[in-house]
Amino acid sequence: MPIIVNTNMSALKTQRNLTNATNSMNKALERMSTGYKINSAKDDAANTFIATNLDVQVRGSKVAKSNISTAANMLSIAEGDLDVIHDNLARIRDLTVQASNGIYDKNSIDAIKSEVQARLDEIDRVAAASNFNGMKLLDGSLNAGVRLQVGANAAEATNSITIEGALFETASTGATGLNIELTTQLDAPDDAAGYLDSIDAAITKINTTKAAIGSTGNRLDAATDSLTTTIENLTAAHSTIMDADIAEEAANFTKYQILQQTSSSLLVQANGLPSIALSLIQ
Repeated sequence: MPIIVNTNMSALKTQRNLTNATNSMNKALERMSTGYKINSAKDDAANTFIATNLDVQVRGSKVAKSNISTAANMLSIAEGDLDVIHDNLARIRDLTVQASNGIYDKNSIDAIKSEVQARLDEIDRVAAASNFNGMKLLDGSLNAGVRLQVGANAAEATNSITIEGALFETASTGATGLNIELTTQLDAPDDAAGYLDSIDAAITKINTTKAAIGSTGNRLDAATDSLTTTIENLTAAHSTIMDADIAEEAANFTKYQILQQTSSSLLVQANGLPSIALSLIQ
């Protein structure tokens, strides 16, 4: 082996190994400190692309899940107001059954009619006042239904649910609503008995609407369960690509730390090799 002063190949090779060990040790340290094995696109360009798309899907799915929760709250408000209307209808029915008994004089009937009318007015008020975030729920203005975004993507068939407008039909006592008008139906016992048909039809309509709300709520619960599973699976896939194995990185860090220290010591010796040439010229 020749003795060369100008170019110390042993030192160059040892320095290269020292640089590689230092870079690898720093990479392992970075992965342990961030918890990610991919910290920039240059670490793994293809998997960075996949992981970014997975992250977008997870974020979108979480927003869609929140959308469903908000819709469930809207349905709960509508159902609660329908409960109030149902209670008023039940009381009107009780009063009508009472008025059907022929033992009451005009003053008593007038008192019954007064409460019935007050209840009818309250039904109209509740139906007009029922709203969620400015949307009227029971006055018929949502006859086209409400579209819910329940997925992270654009395809309507697989990412949206429409709550039918029938759930938001007017629950007032007008001609387009529950079709209950007091007029003079309670003045005679026979008329009062006939008035029960209109009340029963209104109660049936309220109950049918509540049942539809319940069915829609069940569908939303199922959509929530599906989204929860989707989020879990997407998160697991993202983790597989991005998350670092800390045990493995700790082992790598220790290995490259030892190699760095070894290369550093050997570089000192390699740098001293050209000094042998001095002994030849003394």
